Amino acid sequence: MKKLLYGIVAVTLMFSCTQQPQYKIKGNVDGLNSGSAVLSKVVDNELITVDSVALQEGAFAFKGSVEQPEFYVITFADTLDGIQLFLENKDIKIAAHIDSIGQANIQGSELTTIFNDFNEKLFSYNMQFRALYNEYIQANMSGNNKRVKEIEEEYSAVEEQQMEYIKSFVKENSDNVLAPYVTLRYMAYQLEVNELEELVKGFTPEIVETKYASTLSDRLEIMKRVAIGQPFVDFTLNDTTGNSLALSTVVEQNDYVLLDFWAAWCNPCRQENPHLVATYAKYKDKGFEIFGVSFDKTREAWVKAIKQDGITWPQVSDLKYWDSAAGKLYAVRSIPHNVLIDKDGIIVAKNLRGEDLGKKLEELIQ
Repeated sequence: MKKLLYGIVAVTLMFSCTQQPQYKIKGNVDGLNSGSAVLSKVVDNELITVDSVALQEGAFAFKGSVEQPEFYVITFADTLDGIQLFLENKDIKIAAHIDSIGQANIQGSELTTIFNDFNEKLFSYNMQFRALYNEYIQANMSGNNKRVKEIEEEYSAVEEQQMEYIKSFVKENSDNVLAPYVTLRYMAYQLEVNELEELVKGFTPEIVETKYASTLSDRLEIMKRVAIGQPFVDFTLNDTTGNSLALSTVVEQNDYVLLDFWAAWCNPCRQENPHLVATYAKYKDKGFEIFGVSFDKTREAWVKAIKQDGITWPQVSDLKYWDSAAGKLYAVRSIPHNVLIDKDGIIVAKNLRGEDLGKKLEELIQ
């Protein structure tokens, strides 16, 4: 009996002495002698504070554990910049200067090193976009239409190169958490269902179980429900007068309905509205209707934009910005975003821009 008791005690002591893996962060910001350092994780694009410490002559330290590597940010009082890292249960050392906190040197986290290299490459693409944009403005102002067209083509080519780079990065890192994170952050709102599903299938079994992969899988399921060829998903929201209006009511009364997600604060949306107004005028008496869903925060901004842009089709909103209930149903991550629904309630096209919408309607409406 004593041997059994001693055995149980020994096993208990063994497990109690087994330490849970921890992260230990030691950092220093040269030139920032006082204030505080705050460690936060990013949840739904918001910073959730995990820990905070007072700076001691620029030095700070954090200790804890994470179940799996996650994207964290370290911010400092009275500064606008922060340090981004993928927090792992490792010893991590950070060295930064007050004038360049975002360019901190981080050692001990391989994932952070890989992610920072990835961001440097993305920055090079962004610089190309900026240069082309500036040249586009100049060419447009001088009336050089030939050069404007050339720049548009060059811009599209760089976009394709950037997307191919991101896809390659995801495939090369399919065995770590960066693959689902980068896919979720940079591609989930651009790729079609089949392309996104192909990338997800490439993740290793261990990565499929991570937080970011799980979120990505949930989004993929929503995208499948509202993919081209699927029945539309109904919802009801209030119009500008506060009366409820269901999408199904509008679909039942028309041959084709364009479900249009937009907002008064969205410049690309406002630039698209003149095309919609012109197309609506041409096809509204031929069984075509538009059902607008605003991602605005206030009724005043929403109604003002409707009047300014000459919008006369049905409009609804819950004024919840990116938390729009309808937006979540249709997996909307960027606007403008639209979905074309036929008289049978089937989604027949998506994201028809400019003249493409008119061409599609001309093809469909005889």
